[in-house]
Parts: sequence; C-alpha cells; structure tokens
Amino acid sequence: MSKYNQNAKLTAQNQLIQWINDAGMSDGKKKSDLLRKISEVLVHQLPEMIPVYMENILSYINDKNNEVKKQVVTFIEEVSKIQPEHLPTIVGKLRISIIDTVIAVQKRAIQAASIVYRNSLLWLCESDAPYTDKEHVWQQLSALKLLVLNMIDSDNEGIRTHSIKFLEEVVLLQTAGEPAEGEFSLDRLPESLTFIKRRALEEESEHIFTLLVKFHNSQHISSVNLMACMTTLCLISKFRPKYMPRVVQALGDLHTTLPPTLSQSQVNSVRKHLKMLLVNLIKHPSSNDMLPQLTQLLIDIGMTQQEINKAVPKERRNKRLGEIKTADIPTKRIRIDSPQSNSQGSDSNSRGEFNYDDDSQTSLSKQPTVTEDTLFEGLDNADNVVKLVTATLVNNLPSEMPSSFVTLYKPIPNAGSKVQKRSLAKMIHSLIKDESAPPPAPVPVPAPVPPVSETIKIPLLRDDEEKITLKQAVAKLQQSTNADREAEKIMEETRQDFLKEEERKNKEKEKAIPPQTPTVPKLKQKVKLLKLQEITRPIPKEIKERLILQAVTRILNAEKEAAIGGASSIRGKLITIFASSYTPEIRDLVLNYILEDPTNRIDLALSWLYEEYAFMQGFSRHPVTLQPKMHEKHDQNYNQLLCALITQVCERVEPVVEGAKDMLLRKIYLEAPLVTEESVDYLKHLVAENNVPVLAMEILEELCLYRAPWAHKYVAALVCNVMSQNEEIRDLALNATLKIYASSTEAVKKVVEKHARLYLGFIAMPNPPSEFAGDQARHGVRPTWTDDLYKMCLNLVMALFMDNEELMIEVGRVYGGAPAEGKRAVLRAAEAPARAAAAAGRRRAFLALLDDCPRGADTLLTRLLHIFTEKCPPTQELVSRVRALYATRVSDVRFLIPVLNGLSKKEIIAALPKLIKLNPMVVKEVFNKLLGLQNPNEEVLPVSPAELLIALHLIDPGVVDLKYIIKATALCFAEKQVFTQEVLAIVLQQLIEEPDIPVLLMRTVLQALTLHPSLQPLVLNILQLLIEKEVWNNKVAWEGWVKCCERTLPGSAAVLLALPPQPAALAAQVPPLRAVLQEQQYPPVPPPGNTHGNALGNPLGNPLPTGNPLEPLPPGME
Repeated sequence: MSKYNQNAKLTAQNQLIQWINDAGMSDGKKKSDLLRKISEVLVHQLPEMIPVYMENILSYINDKNNEVKKQVVTFIEEVSKIQPEHLPTIVGKLRISIIDTVIAVQKRAIQAASIVYRNSLLWLCESDAPYTDKEHVWQQLSALKLLVLNMIDSDNEGIRTHSIKFLEEVVLLQTAGEPAEGEFSLDRLPESLTFIKRRALEEESEHIFTLLVKFHNSQHISSVNLMACMTTLCLISKFRPKYMPRVVQALGDLHTTLPPTLSQSQVNSVRKHLKMLLVNLIKHPSSNDMLPQLTQLLIDIGMTQQEINKAVPKERRNKRLGEIKTADIPTKRIRIDSPQSNSQGSDSNSRGEFNYDDDSQTSLSKQPTVTEDTLFEGLDNADNVVKLVTATLVNNLPSEMPSSFVTLYKPIPNAGSKVQKRSLAKMIHSLIKDESAPPPAPVPVPAPVPPVSETIKIPLLRDDEEKITLKQAVAKLQQSTNADREAEKIMEETRQDFLKEEERKNKEKEKAIPPQTPTVPKLKQKVKLLKLQEITRPIPKEIKERLILQAVTRILNAEKEAAIGGASSIRGKLITIFASSYTPEIRDLVLNYILEDPTNRIDLALSWLYEEYAFMQGFSRHPVTLQPKMHEKHDQNYNQLLCALITQVCERVEPVVEGAKDMLLRKIYLEAPLVTEESVDYLKHLVAENNVPVLAMEILEELCLYRAPWAHKYVAALVCNVMSQNEEIRDLALNATLKIYASSTEAVKKVVEKHARLYLGFIAMPNPPSEFAGDQARHGVRPTWTDDLYKMCLNLVMALFMDNEELMIEVGRVYGGAPAEGKRAVLRAAEAPARAAAAAGRRRAFLALLDDCPRGADTLLTRLLHIFTEKCPPTQELVSRVRALYATRVSDVRFLIPVLNGLSKKEIIAALPKLIKLNPMVVKEVFNKLLGLQNPNEEVLPVSPAELLIALHLIDPGVVDLKYIIKATALCFAEKQVFTQEVLAIVLQQLIEEPDIPVLLMRTVLQALTLHPSLQPLVLNILQLLIEKEVWNNKVAWEGWVKCCERTLPGSAAVLLALPPQPAALAAQVPPLRAVLQEQQYPPVPPPGNTHGNALGNPLGNPLPTGNPLEPLPPGME
C-alpha cells in the first residue's frame, strides 16, 4: 500500500472516531446524519474496521429517534452483503427492528429482511462458520419469517405491501429453479445442515404461495395491496413456471369479481395494472401453454385480437402456425372449439381431448355451433334457467356442503344483471367448447323448450374450482329469482293491508246520524243592542303571545312572496318594529332567522340595529306594547343585539357563516350606528384567543380611521396588542398604531403616547409585569426579564421617535433607573431611530437631554452623541454643552470622543493620557478621528500628526503605564501614509530639543530608521546631540543609543570616537563596536558593584545587560 493510501486511511479512521464520539453526544437529525456518514465510511472505505465499531452502531437500535433506527437497519443490510460472517450478531438486531412500535422503522426493517434472508441462505451454504452459529442464525431467520408472515394482516397498508414483497422473495428462494451464478439454490443446500430440510422449505413456500393467492382474492383488500400482490404473483410465475396456471386462474377470478370496497378510480387503476401484467405474461416464454387463457382474459379486458397478436413475440406466433400447418397425423387429438379459438390455432387450453373417427367428425360438423349469444339468450329466459338449476341440483348437489365451497365461495355483487348473465354465458361457453361430447343445440326463444335433463347434458368439469365457479353462478341466479318472488309477495301483502284499512275508514264515516229534535217557535222579543265587551272575552296572555309569534313567523317565512310582490322594504320595517318593540321571544325568533342566512339578511340586521339605536337615543317613541321592564333597559337592548350578532357570526361553524365571516364582521362594525365598549372588548378577546386575530386587528384599525371622532376610545384596544406574545399580531398592531398616530387628532396621539410611556416604564422594574410574562406567570414561576420582553416594551416608544422626538427625554429618564440588561436593550433599540432622527436633523430633544442629563444616563448620552456626530461635524453649541457636561457631571473620557475635533489642542493633549488607556478598538477610533482618517466632512484638525506623536512621547510614565504609550505610538507608526519621513523627521528634531530625554526617544529613532533608512544623517546628528546630554546617565536611552550606533555602522564610527573614555570602554563591550574603538585605549571597567572612582554614575558601573531589556524592541531590531 502506498504512503498516500496509508495516510488517507489514517485520516478516515480519525474522522470516523470523531464522528462516533459526536454521535454519542448528539440527538435528532444530527445523530442520524453522523450514523449515515459512519456507515458509508465503514462499508466503502474501511471495511476492515467493521468488527471494531459494529457494536457502537448496533447499540443505537433502541434510540428514540426514528431516523437513527432506520440508519442502523441500513447498516445491517450492508454488512450482510459484504461481511456475512457477522450475521449471528446482526440478525437478532434486525428482528428487534421488525417488532418496533414505529411504522416507518418496521417498513424499513421488512425491506432489509428480504436482502438479509437471501444473503443468510447463501452464507449457510458456503460458510465454514461453526455449526452452532449457523443453527442460531437459522432460528432467528425462522422467527423473523414468521413475524413478517403474520404482518400480512396488519392494520397498516404499507406494512402489508412490504410483507408481500418479502414473501415473494421467500417463495423464490425456497422453490427449485435455474439459479444464477453466485445465487442461492435448493440444489446447493448441503446435507450437513440437519436443521434445514429441503422438503420443509418447499412445503413452506407452497403454503406461502397459497396464502398470497388467498390474500389476492380477498374481498376487502385495498387497491395498493391488490396491485402489489398482483405484481408479486406475476413475478413468481415468470421465475417459477409451475405456478403459471394458478396465477392466471387467480387473475381471471379477479377480473370477474373485483373487491366491492374499491372506488371507481381504484377499479380503473386495478384493471389497467391487470392489463399491463397480462401483456407482460403473454410475452414471457413460460406462458406458452397458457396462451389461450391469457388471450381470452385480454379480450375480456378490452384488447383486440390484433393488439394481442402484436404483444405475442413473433417467433412464438410462427411456431404456433407451423404446428397447425403440419397437423396431418391421424392420431392427433382434435379439440372442438369456437371459430374464434380455431383461428388462433391454440391447442394447449383443451380441457378434454378425445380421438374421433371420420364419421364422428362429419356428424359434428353438421351440428349447429354453440356461441355466447345463444347461451346468453337461453339464460335470459327464466324458464330455461329454472330448469337448468333444477337439473343441476338434482344430479350434482352433494348431501353435505363441501369444505372447499365454504372457503372459496364469493358472493357475486351484480347478480341478475345483464353483465353477470353475459359473464356466465362466457364461462359456460368456455366449459362446453372443451368437452368431448357434442355441444348442445342452441335453444330458440320462441319455440318450447324440452326438459333440460333430456336434451342438454351438463358438461363435465375438469377440476373442483371450475365446478365451484359454475355452482356459484347458478346458485346466485336462483337466489336472485327467489328474491324477486319474495319482493312480489311482500308487495301483495302490503296492498291487501292498505285495502283493508281504507275499507275500515269508509265504514266509520257511514255511521248513522242522530235525528234532529223538533223546534218550538219563540215568542217575539224586544231587540237589544249588542255591546262588544259583553259578548267577548279578553284573550289570555299566553295565547296572545303565541299568536304574535305565529304572525311574526308567517311574516318571516314570506320572504320570497314579499320580494315578488314588491313589499320587501315594508316587510323589513315590520320585522324590525316587531323585534325592537315586543317580547324577548320575538327578538330571539328574528335573531335566529337572520343567522340562518346572515349573508343575505345582514341588511335586515342593520335595520334592526338602527331601530334599536333610535329608541335608545329617543328619536322614536316606545309603543305601549313594550313591557314595563323593557323601558328601563332600551340602551342595553342595542348593546345586547350588537354583541349577539357579533358573537354568533364568530362562533358559528356552518359553511354559510364561515365563508362570509370577514364580510359580516366588517359590515356590522363599520355600518352600525354605534360601536359599544363591549363590542370593542370582544375584538380584543378575539385577538387574545388567537381566533381570527388578523381580521380583528384590521377591523380595529378601520374603526380608528373611519370613525375618527371615537378613535380615542378604540385605539387603546389596538395599542395594547403591541405587547402580544404573537410576533405577527405585534407587528400588525405596531404598524397600524403608527399609521393612526400620523393621521389622527391630538386626543388619539395622547392615548398612544400614554401607552408608550407606560410600556417604557416597565423596563425600570426588577421583574416584568405578570400579564406580559407569558408561560412563566401561568405556571406560577416568578417572571424574569428577557431580551424579547425588553424589545416588546421598547417597540412602540422607539417607533414614535420620528413623530415625537420629545420621547427621547423620557427614554433617558427611564434609562438611568433601569438594570444593566435593560440599559443594553435600550442602547440596541435606540440605534436605528436615533440615526433616522439625526439624518432628519431633529436635534432639539437631544440638546435638551444634554442640558438636563438624567443621572445614570451617561452611556446613553455618549451613544447618542456618537450617532448625531457620525454624519456631520459637531457644532460649537454642541461642543460647548459636551465640554460643560464633562467638566461637571460626566467623568467618562469616552464622552469627549464624538466631539474631539471640536476641542482645542490643549484640551485634546490633556485628555490624551486617559484616552490611550481605553479599549484598543476605541483608541484606534480616537486616532482615526485625530488624524483625519475618518473625516468625511473635511473638518479642520486641531492637532497635527507630528504634534500627536510628540504629545504621546511627552506623557509621564508615572501617570500612564508605559505599555499603553508604546501601543499608542505603534498605532501611529502603522499609519504610514500619515506618518511619512518628513513627519518623523519633525518629531525627532522636536523630541531631541526637549530638556529631558523622553523614555521612548531611542525606540522611535530605531523605528524611524527601520522604516526610512534615508534618515540616517538625522539619526547620527541625534546620536551626537545625545552625547552632549550625557546619554550614558539614562540607562534606557543609553541602551537604545548603543543599538542605534550598531545599526548605523560604519557611519556612526565618528560618533563613537567622540565618546569619553569610560563610556567608550563600556560601549566597546558590544562586539560590533569593539573593532571601531580598539584603536583607543581606555581604562578597564570596574567590576559590578564597585562604583569607587566612577565619575559617570551607576549606569556605567554595570555591564551592558544582554538579557531582556526594559522595553520591547521593534521587529528586526533584536
């Protein structure tokens, strides 16, 4: 193996270990993806590592995730292919997957079981594994096979389909056939495996095939399972031709009697699939003997003879024609067939074959031919059918019911119809044409029919199945005839009972009428005037109310008649008067009538609302018919009616109401004369319960826009939804509120601002209000602040910044008392609105906030100051206010950064020690401002680059740590475009003129010399000046001076020679400088610690340190 392959395998193995570890810590889809990768690497790249990591993968067979378990099944399937020696370990895991509780896992396991079963049989035949392992695998396979066999009756359709495919594999493997190379065959089964018997396998396959045929012919099979079973049977018949006759018979039975549970579309699909399978069968070489039956089936399905001939392979058609032409052997068996069958030349479908002599053939040719049409005409005659059935029952009915009849009997769903008679005629014709006896003569319809027992002989049947089929057909026909007779009998009995009842009623009407009594003539009396009160009685209240209800009901039911007569408006007025002026029962009656068809009767409801509104406002007088109690609650009647209409429209689920709910609610709310508080609260309820929330929000918005005088009462119901837990509702409420705020009156704006200030004040509380905390408050947990809750509280006030910048002062006030998390949320939320306000030039509120800075709002002011000075330079007014605020209230130097370029040079240099101690990113931003690198407005810079670098060198190291100064100077040197050679020359000249040598002088000299070697003359001049300042008394400067001389050799030789003796002797300790100074003779340097007689001080009394210097040197200077 090459080195490259070794490295690739090592990398793959390391990756594999990493994936296995990650899979143990992951869950869900990530774990499934990792297992898939692990399986692919093991199978395709590292198959030798399968024994090592197999247990790790098999341990996930009981994982909670379904996809993980399916990946394990896939791994088992792959292992059985490439390394079947592990079958004793994996076959048990596959059995566990088959009995899993999840349907998807069961399907995948059954699908893999087919491949594992085939590979296992091949392994049992060829492997040299121990006998006990083989026996264990076979026991597991037998149990697995039994489990799948029982699953063919599962409630799940998919499991049944996969079980059928598995049983197909079992039948093919356990029956004799011509095996392909490398495939299992019963002939390869070794005799040493005593636990596997070939005879038992063949019997088991025969049993399974019978089970499949039975399942195929079931009356309650689904269309998917039926088509899968049809495909399975056809595949078995192709690979195992011995099953071909039984498969063709099963397909023929299916064509005759399809399951009654199938719909019409499913029937069409099954017939189409059946036709395709039959065409495939007729093309197969093993179907040669069954060609007539297949041809007849295809003709029954609807194919023409020409289409069938095209489907039959050409060589088979030629072979059949050759057999017919050469049929000149006298002893050849001749089959009497119909003309259609004879034209095909088929002789393989004969059910009875006999030898005839010439005389018999001549006599047969003279007899009339029996066709399906003559049989159909005979079956269409009831007398013929009765005689045929009677003769069959007398001659062929057994004394006891056969068990095969019980199992194979199937009811005919279309018994007695023409289709069934035609099918029965085809069956009888196919039986008669294959018999040895002469076919019976056709029975003419008009002529009398002789007894069937004398003239027609029932043709002999070859097997019990065909007998049962004919018996079923005859029994069904007899059953249909008996049913017709029973129906006629019942009809006659019903008619007799009806006549008796009519006769009894007529007798009761003809009872004798009693004779009239003789009248006596009355005496003449004085005429008396009639008074209505004396001759009438008041109608009871109950009857009066019932009569009113009946009258109103008749008016309500006369909708169509009123429309035809042109009285619809009058009818509507009457209904509204009745509903608003009478009893609650009438109100309920009219309300129910409206809600029966609210789409078409909504105008009637609105008319009723206006009638109630007129009574409520006193525009109409209440009639005397109103009950006394009703006068006291006329305002409640309007509210109750409005709320009843709204609630009924929302809560009803009838399709009529559901489809028009949007239109109805909008019409009621927008066209009602008054929208009450209860109806507005119901809209809030709809939003809170998440019941048509979008529609409710839109209606609230339209109420505020279209009913402007009352908008201040409606907008509160809309604004409160900006704190909704639902993000969609929250966004809708916020957008609608901003739209209303921009176009409404001051009263509406005050309501919106009141809510904005209320929600803003929540962020100063230690815990959020319970009504806005959601699930935490509902479960009794003390609510805590989250980023989403802070954002919800700030959404409204931040959105109003552009319309009312005065709210910025309120934000600053609340910000000072908010906790740290709340302050961060305010800073994030204020970013976008503050930028928009700055771009629009709205600075008045910001300046007011600077004048009256709330305590604790320093960071907010600093951030706002950054935003307002980002796009335009700070004005003098702003700079003066910031300067005053920094001097009195705000001590944080970051407050000055936005207005740095507006300060004086003296103020900048005074703030520089504090500025360089800030975060490196902030320091870089400060230098960018001071150097003009971020100067889009082309401001005048108060400090030049040279002055800035000089000021950095002059900072006292006792005030600021030296490392901050070094980092600051490094930032300056990084800007090469600003700190050019000229600028650095100016800086070095001014630094050398300082009375005291700056600490970082020599470091800066070395950096300048590194960046610009052309500065060497200036550097040599600086070295000469430093000798005059006795640089050797400053340890840090002396070390830099020596390094600088070393860098500038040989130009620095003259400078070195100008050193006094003792410093020169000290410099001579440096090897590069020793060659220059060796011509001079200097006294030896005293040992360390001995400073006696040392006129140069302590620095010259110690050798030059060669270890870590006090300060780091620039790159390349070591």
